[in-house]
Parts: sequence; C-alpha cells; structure tokens
Amino acid sequence: VKVGDLISISGVEGDIRRINVRATEIQLADRSIVIVPNSQLISQNLRNVTLGGSAQGVATLELTFPLDIDPEQVRNLLYDTFCEHESILEKPMPFVRFSQLKPEGITLTITGYVASPRTVGSIKSELLFEILKRLGAAGIELAKPPPAA
Repeated sequence: VKVGDLISISGVEGDIRRINVRATEIQLADRSIVIVPNSQLISQNLRNVTLGGSAQGVATLELTFPLDIDPEQVRNLLYDTFCEHESILEKPMPFVRFSQLKPEGITLTITGYVASPRTVGSIKSELLFEILKRLGAAGIELAKPPPAA
C-alpha cells in the first residue's frame, strides 16, 4: 500500500493519508481519520481497491417490487436507466439479475461498472433518483416492508 490508495480493512474504507513507523492514517469518506496500527495492516486481510491503477467501481442496487409487477418491464426500465447514465461503462455491460422471490416481493439486482471506485456512491445516488422518477412515471411502486410483528 502507498499514500493515496483506497483500502478496506476491518470494515473501514478510506484513503491512506500518511504511513508512519507504527501506524497508518486512513481518511474516511466523511473526512474523519482512523489510525490503524501497521501490525493490523500486515496481519489482517486488506483490500486495496486502487492497486494497479485500473480499478473500476461497481454500482449495484437491489430493489424489491410487489409480486404483481411485470418483471420484464421493470428489468428493462432498470437496464435502460443504467445504460443511459453517462458514468456507467459500456464494457462490461450492466446486467439485471432476478435475485429473490419471497412472499414480500420480487428482488431485482442491477449492476453496472464505473471508471473509479471513488465515484460509486454519488453515481448510485443519481441512479436511484432517476430510477424512482421512471418507476413513478410508469406507475410502478416498490414493495412495502411487511408490518412489524
């Protein structure tokens, strides 16, 4: 690892800001700093998201719909929304997966790739806003959570 790398270790994800003799400073998305002992960096599984400089980000959304929807119509709406977004890469192409069928509804997962893992959060937000707008225009609602017991 080196200064500037985006890493994930023990549930902490952020940019390495400084590597000292005993500890490494990691800056989180909220701009706070976590100090991780170097012994932890060596002894635990560490994910270097930016290693090699060619890392792509993965934007995945999981949405649950009522059982009475037309799954093909919703799949096409989700797929088109991802394909039309300027930040979603054409290769590898986005894909929609039918991930669950439960009494609460149908869960569809859509995945698309972006140029950088650093932009995933903002792009997912833009995609959700657009998907909700398109679902509303098509008269399609998301599944309502089951009532608490």
